[in-house]
Amino acid sequence: MVALLVGLRWRQLGHQLARNPWMIVTLVITGLMALGFLALLAAGLLALRLAAPGSAVTVMVLAGAVIVAGWWVGSLLVSGDDSLAPERFALLPVTAKTLLPGLVVAGTTTIGGIGTALGLLLMLVGWSVNGFAVIAALLTLPLALALCVLGARVISGVLAGWLARRRARDLVMTIGVLLAACSGLIINLVLSALRRVGDIGAVFGGVAEVLAWTPLAAVFGVPAALVEGELGWAGARLLIALATVVALWFAARALLAARLVAPIQSSGGGRVRSGGIVDRMLPANPVGAIGARSLRYFRRDPRQVINIVMMLFLPAILVGVIVMNRVSDDAVGFVSGVVLVPAINALLAGTIVQMSIAYDNDAVALHILSGVRGTADRFGRLLAFGVVAVPLTVVLCIASCVLAGRIDLLPASLGAALGLGAVSAGAGAFAGSFLPGRAPAPEASPFGRGSSGGVQSLIAMAVMSPITLILGAPALGFAIAALSAPALGWVSLACGVVLGAAAVWGGGALGGRILDRRWPEVLAEVSSES
Repeated sequence: MVALLVGLRWRQLGHQLARNPWMIVTLVITGLMALGFLALLAAGLLALRLAAPGSAVTVMVLAGAVIVAGWWVGSLLVSGDDSLAPERFALLPVTAKTLLPGLVVAGTTTIGGIGTALGLLLMLVGWSVNGFAVIAALLTLPLALALCVLGARVISGVLAGWLARRRARDLVMTIGVLLAACSGLIINLVLSALRRVGDIGAVFGGVAEVLAWTPLAAVFGVPAALVEGELGWAGARLLIALATVVALWFAARALLAARLVAPIQSSGGGRVRSGGIVDRMLPANPVGAIGARSLRYFRRDPRQVINIVMMLFLPAILVGVIVMNRVSDDAVGFVSGVVLVPAINALLAGTIVQMSIAYDNDAVALHILSGVRGTADRFGRLLAFGVVAVPLTVVLCIASCVLAGRIDLLPASLGAALGLGAVSAGAGAFAGSFLPGRAPAPEASPFGRGSSGGVQSLIAMAVMSPITLILGAPALGFAIAALSAPALGWVSLACGVVLGAAAVWGGGALGGRILDRRWPEVLAEVSSES
């Protein structure tokens, strides 16, 4: 059963690679990035081992706890994208007792499992401060890997029923994305707190000592105890680690047995209501119909809800980081340059429009079957995005100028933000017609394969960025100059409106013509399961 399930997972990957060449490119790039990260980890551990061998043990315990916690928490984000989910075996004559070993081993042979195993092997460099610690770390490596996989299975199994509900999945997605987006601010807060601590090493050492007695890091506390020469502590921590793995094993088997006889089915988002007044204000033609449907997606599709939320939070997070780093000595606490922060949303505008077709998945076939022209698709999606993005940008610009105490710079703020955002959206409409990107299928895990658009979105970003910088340069340049001469803000606003409108029209028209020729290819790309 173990060999069968491991082979099944790898055959699935092989079939996906054979059907979609873009996935091969994604896999190669992801592999290179992972190798680069592992190389940096190896270099960091070697430098730590040579420069501060006394701190190596503390770092190893903390790093191990982070790895295990990452697996356990990450299981909530990817549980809905499991190709070997228990429900797939519910009709087969198999039991949880025979199935679980294969699922656990298959879990360790995923990209994440292999990367974790390599990371644990590299941690031997840090444990090399003591020969017995190296041997203990090597012998307990399978135990640590089992702790990661089993813990992830138990947590995702316990919460599977809750995560099967649409609102719960949306909530998990929203919290996960916001925490990831706020990571820079959180790191700044942590660093600021650590600056107020006299002995940082003692704090980390105390935290590591506590974690070494918990199920989260007891397995890493075994070699740590041997470094200190505490054989009794090492034995006690080993018992904690073994007891944790055994308990997780039986818990995972019980949860698997329950799901084999009572499969969990995902539920939808409830009753679909009619459109609101904004939808009815749109023109009664294909452009208006596509715009109205896109507006509903902005309200109901969690992937697109997060995009709009990030347009609100990204400038706020950046302002928070600026404040945390004390960029200004001004009494108000803000510099005049803060009024240009809303322009950062141009980074999101292009990607949101570029991936709009990918979010539709195979439903985009409706456009082909009904004879919708490519220009109607492009302008309809741009219209819906503008209905949401323009008022949001205006509010952000007014708020940033008020916070900076420079309301006279409002034209400059609007010129930079609206100009760059419109140019980026037009570039996204153009690039999305031949590089639609990849998005998780409806009801799949929003953090699963394609959640960031894949390689196509990476290439599209390389196409959109120069267009945005070149066409948006006048609006941004005059906005920067307006920091010294506020009257130039009106020139920035004029440039932003004129060039932005031209970019939106050009991107929609060119993208529409390309779509008219590539509808079948686009449908195949966005609806592919790989």
